[in-house]
Amino acid sequence: MSPVSQAVEALTRTLAPASIQPLYADPFWNARYGPQRARRFGDEDAVFHVRYLVQALDAQRPAILEDYARWLRTLLFTRGMCSLHLDQHFEGLSLALQAEGFGPGTLPHTYVQAARDALRYPSGAAHLLEDASPALIADGVRRLEARLPPGNRRRLEQELRLHLSYLSDALALDRPDLWEAHLRWYADFWPQRGLAPVTFPHLLGALKAALGPEHAEARTLLARAPVSWEELPS
Repeated sequence: MSPVSQAVEALTRTLAPASIQPLYADPFWNARYGPQRARRFGDEDAVFHVRYLVQALDAQRPAILEDYARWLRTLLFTRGMCSLHLDQHFEGLSLALQAEGFGPGTLPHTYVQAARDALRYPSGAAHLLEDASPALIADGVRRLEARLPPGNRRRLEQELRLHLSYLSDALALDRPDLWEAHLRWYADFWPQRGLAPVTFPHLLGALKAALGPEHAEARTLLARAPVSWEELPS
């Protein structure tokens, strides 16, 4: 093994739990999968991420980790997750590596960033939606901020980013059924987000209102949302 891959492998028991621990603060995981299952599979995935990083480093091929990221994203989407969740886990791994001396400019950090970049869609409606996400999030916040309790702007931004990620995945993978299944589940989970009086229908309505004609496919998919929602004034 190369020295750097050997050093990262030796840190697996430190890096894996450090990378996943911040995600467990989100009540989504326990609600969606149950505490024991969420922890078991989350911990296992964290170890796999490090193992694939070690393999890529040893082969001097970041494509190994990039291919793994894209393959895992497809698998996780069928299990109720989205690209953003996986990106957050890789971000956690980057921070864990940095804490061990492998920060920006080092090969491990560079390889993990390559995996994060590989999660972006290169073309099509999903690519267009991802590129527009910052502007769409800002537009959605503008439409909802009058209803938003003070101090919750960042949390609302995170919610809009999350659902745009689910929407991008559904478009790219041609799985409207999984988008609809996610929304049915999330409608019941929404109160745990603590953003009342903003409701889940408000959020979906703001997203639909923000999507312009260039996002026709996304608008069509969003219109199939299996929950009742209201469109807010522009």
